[in-house]
Amino acid sequence: MARWLNAVSQHRFDEASQFLSTAIGAGRLGKLLQCDGYIKWYRAPEYYARPGKGTWKSEGGAALINQGIHQVDLLRWLAGPVREVFGVWQLGALHDIEAEDAVAAVLKYVNGATGVIQASTALWPGYPERIELHGTRGSAIITGDRLTAWDVTGDSGPASPLSPAIQSGASDPMAISLRPFERQFLDFADAINHGRAPLVSGVEGYRTLAVVDAIYRSCRTLQPVILET
Repeated sequence: MARWLNAVSQHRFDEASQFLSTAIGAGRLGKLLQCDGYIKWYRAPEYYARPGKGTWKSEGGAALINQGIHQVDLLRWLAGPVREVFGVWQLGALHDIEAEDAVAAVLKYVNGATGVIQASTALWPGYPERIELHGTRGSAIITGDRLTAWDVTGDSGPASPLSPAIQSGASDPMAISLRPFERQFLDFADAINHGRAPLVSGVEGYRTLAVVDAIYRSCRTLQPVILET
């Protein structure tokens, strides 16, 4: 009997990221040069007062693995596999936790592009997360769950879904839109019903987690980490 495994990466189902996945595949941004993710969020002390929050044993980390992992996943999906990372962190810089309150990493992608990822839940009042993609033909920015910039020279493809009406959990976890979760669950049900792989398979989830783990290992050793690709 076939078995299916789905990793929750709901932002792949946002209209903005779906548009960019298709546009990048069609070469509308040209060759990718710089691909970045910024998660400058804030969580009140009460968020981490719950048992196990911000611990290595229970959660495996804090800001990067809990909040930033979704932007890591989008970068992997849109820009491609990551070859090498170098990271630094601040442990318990603001909150009373043993894991990271802030982490910053430099990325080198297999396709030659470079990038950075910054993740924190210590930056009051919290700002919507961003994905920034820059290629030889132009740039695109996702802010929260919306495409907020599409600046591409000589572009003649389908119109971009630009919108300023963003939703983000920058300072309130309850403000995160449930719509992309619903889309992912529907995709998973359809995959089971039709015997196909879901958009975010267990393998895809593992590969994203491997990037997070590599960043953590680099932070601990202060050495670059090369990933298997």
